[in-house]
Amino acid sequence: MEINQFAVFAYLAPGQQRGSWMKGFDLEKHLIETKLIDRAFSLEDEVVKGWIANPSSYPEEFKGSAIFLWKSTRFSGFFRRAACLYWDDGRVVVDWVWLESWWLGCNPALLASSSPLVT
Repeated sequence: MEINQFAVFAYLAPGQQRGSWMKGFDLEKHLIETKLIDRAFSLEDEVVKGWIANPSSYPEEFKGSAIFLWKSTRFSGFFRRAACLYWDDGRVVVDWVWLESWWLGCNPALLASSSPLVT
């Protein structure tokens, strides 16, 4: 998928592939160590705001998964959570998931490609 001359994709860490899972804290550590966190999205990104405001623009390939926005984390009480988007009944819903939870293959991170697309 192309947005503002960059491709976006749903990324699964090696620990989430082939039926495996990993804790959110470990996934965040992987994203930081590999510098993929620099390509992650947040709730403040225009494309994400656009999907929430205009659900008809939400990509079909993301429906059926919780797509995580690793640049949007917050504390809720004593627990740290990451934001995610999911499709429900014709709308894009924002939810927050505890980093102690298990991230499965249906819980990818939304990332931008590393370089602009050639048009």
